[in-house]
Amino acid sequence: MKNSAERIFFRYVFEFVAAGFVGWIYEVVTVWILLHRFENRGILHLPIIPIYAVGAFILLFIIRKKINPVLLFIAAFVITTVFELGASYLLEYIFHKQFWTYKTWPMSILDRSSGVSSGIFGIMAVAYFYGLHPLSGKISEKLPKRVCVTFSVIAVTAIVTDLVISVCQNLKG
Repeated sequence: MKNSAERIFFRYVFEFVAAGFVGWIYEVVTVWILLHRFENRGILHLPIIPIYAVGAFILLFIIRKKINPVLLFIAAFVITTVFELGASYLLEYIFHKQFWTYKTWPMSILDRSSGVSSGIFGIMAVAYFYGLHPLSGKISEKLPKRVCVTFSVIAVTAIVTDLVISVCQNLKG
């Protein structure tokens, strides 16, 4: 069955939400383990951290076909490290504050990334390419087109609204 534009858009929205949510879970659990407290991580009020979704899409764009999981891990390790470094400087330039630091982490890279976190991102990339991405294709084929469209519209509206509110709050603060 040929994918319609609505189903393709659903896949991207679904994967954005899922990758952003998994990133939020990872961040919250990491803070809980390291600092023994709950901290709502990320820029949004929603439990989604967009940098994880954007990172997943960058990997999807660069690595267009399924490759060996070990090569995927290595490529994702390098790409996510560069992306995280660049994103940290860009966000600091825009908002005039540093959103994260790896100052106390082993293998810290300029306090803005870490070999440990990059390894975790590599594992997440393998899970994304071998799990989430194929799953979103299957879900988009099985769901009625109306459900795909409704989910996409609601999710995009919620995320964009939250993003606008959150960016305005961070620019003021």
